[in-house]
Amino acid sequence: MKMNKRGSKILSVYWFVILAIVAGGIFDMAYIFYGTPYDIRTIEASVLINQIADCVSYAGKINISLISGGINQFKGTGTEFLKNCHLNFDTVEWQEQQYYTEINFYEISNMTNPVLSIRTGNKNFIADCAIQKNELKQFLGTQPSLPQCTQKGFYSLDDKNNQYVIKILTAVRKTEKNAKL
Repeated sequence: MKMNKRGSKILSVYWFVILAIVAGGIFDMAYIFYGTPYDIRTIEASVLINQIADCVSYAGKINISLISGGINQFKGTGTEFLKNCHLNFDTVEWQEQQYYTEINFYEISNMTNPVLSIRTGNKNFIADCAIQKNELKQFLGTQPSLPQCTQKGFYSLDDKNNQYVIKILTAVRKTEKNAKL
């Protein structure tokens, strides 16, 4: 049985159309997957907050080297705090630090003045975090060069069952490495 020449030409045209649709679909999927901007700095800031929270308070009790019996026991610097928590903010890729963290301990009765405040990292990020909180963010749009700031708080007790609110603010810049926009 011989196939009609006209029929085989029509079939080959449809075959090329189907191949073009499949190739276009593969190209579109690859473009969508690799062309979509990603920014993992907020995730990195959240992970940093969790690491700091684990160092500050374990099982609902504040580390006794920080606050004990309602008294500030921490007399060190932010760098010493990072060393005790096994964190390192120094990076090889950049000359300036790409991280900032601020940990404030408040008594429940006085939420305006912290009992203990630990700050370490690039202090220039404080103003950038204030910009992100401000309503100007909607007018400025997303600024890829600004660090991503994340703040979380939780309750904890000291060894004498005094109640504290601990607020942790972290900022991560690393725009050249972690933010493809």
